Amino acid sequence: MYTQVTCPNCHTPYRAEIHQVIDSDETPELKQRLLTGQLNVAVCPSCGAGGQMMTPMLFHDAEHEMFVIFMPQELNMGQMEREQLIGQMARQVMDSMPPERRRAYMLQPQTVLTMQSFMEKVLETEGVTKEMIQRQQKQLELLQTLAKADKDVADHLLKQHMGEIDETFFAMLQQYIDTAAQMQDNKQLITLTNLRARLMTETKVGREMERQQIALHGLNREAKAQNSLSPDLLLKHLLKYPDDEKIQMVLVQAGQQALNYHFFQHLTEEIEAKEKAGESTAVAQLKAMRERLLEIYDEMQAQSKRLLGEAEKTLQAILTADDKAAAIRSCMNEIDDAFMYLLSVRIAQADQDKRNDELRALNEVHELILKEAESQYPPEILLLNDLMEATTPEEQEKVLDEHRDLLSAELVGVVDTVMKQFESAGQDDVNGRLRNIKSMIEARI
Repeated sequence: MYTQVTCPNCHTPYRAEIHQVIDSDETPELKQRLLTGQLNVAVCPSCGAGGQMMTPMLFHDAEHEMFVIFMPQELNMGQMEREQLIGQMARQVMDSMPPERRRAYMLQPQTVLTMQSFMEKVLETEGVTKEMIQRQQKQLELLQTLAKADKDVADHLLKQHMGEIDETFFAMLQQYIDTAAQMQDNKQLITLTNLRARLMTETKVGREMERQQIALHGLNREAKAQNSLSPDLLLKHLLKYPDDEKIQMVLVQAGQQALNYHFFQHLTEEIEAKEKAGESTAVAQLKAMRERLLEIYDEMQAQSKRLLGEAEKTLQAILTADDKAAAIRSCMNEIDDAFMYLLSVRIAQADQDKRNDELRALNEVHELILKEAESQYPPEILLLNDLMEATTPEEQEKVLDEHRDLLSAELVGVVDTVMKQFESAGQDDVNGRLRNIKSMIEARI
């Protein structure tokens, strides 16, 4: 459902979507958005300011028999009012279920008053225990201390807490580095970058991550040189690490599109060649790798089928709606990569089969989605898009003249963030244009 929100920063009124019922089976995408901090987030369309909204939420996981209701203390409800709302939410969920799915544990929902407690309950269903959460909190405190400590103190802390340095710690450290870069805090950036370099060489997990990065860089470099990532290329790099499962997983995640029938055919041929050569150890390693990758492939196929099924339902709901624009606004959170892929395929099929009425309807949906997405962009992103679309420096100067009020250090930070994204994607030509735009903005502030 939607609620009316007034931006605390620029006082612009706008509508924001909120979800109060999260069911692991019925709405797994809402659970994922909750875990990634993207659920019930309001972002002002005018200034881009926003944050998570405090609203009652019910989480249900049938497998773990978990029925939890979050009642934010910030709402300042009385005991009777709170109990009435809890009862209403529980009944609403149970009434929507077929009788055979209702269970006794739903009659006594557990209530929590803080978002932290609510998230801990949800994380339990993912196998994340309270002890694991406490460990991450200690890691965060250690990182915050190391970020401010001089060398002697850092040496002492690392000797005492070396056991806490794992992949989670490195992920937190990377987030701090990214934030320092965005804030242009060069002193902090240098300190954190040096800390990461030190940990990469002095810790076991750091050395493992460095090997993974080297392997991934090798794959990406060769794929870029060939302008594609083929099944043969992915297999070539996997064969360099037949006994390292972690590196295999890193490479497969980067080259998922190459994990197909031809890949497994060539891997089987490689196994048969090793068998003929009598290399029993290599055969065992490659068979184990094939088994792991087949499981991943099956999971990818099942996930793709589920996502496309959900996308088909969403598309049909939009196409049959009396007001397509309103229907799109109400389900923008469901319009993802799978939906856009399905829409593009349907458009191509309708065009090929000369189904002109269907083609017009699908193209209308596509245009309305782009229009709605653009209306939700912060003004800085819209300005950046206009600058990228300008074909000459003179046109760019004109765009900057028309939007002098948006030229700021924050806008430069936005450009840096976008540049980093294109750099990761290997699109250096786009980054060249962005660097020129950044220089033009900096010259005016």
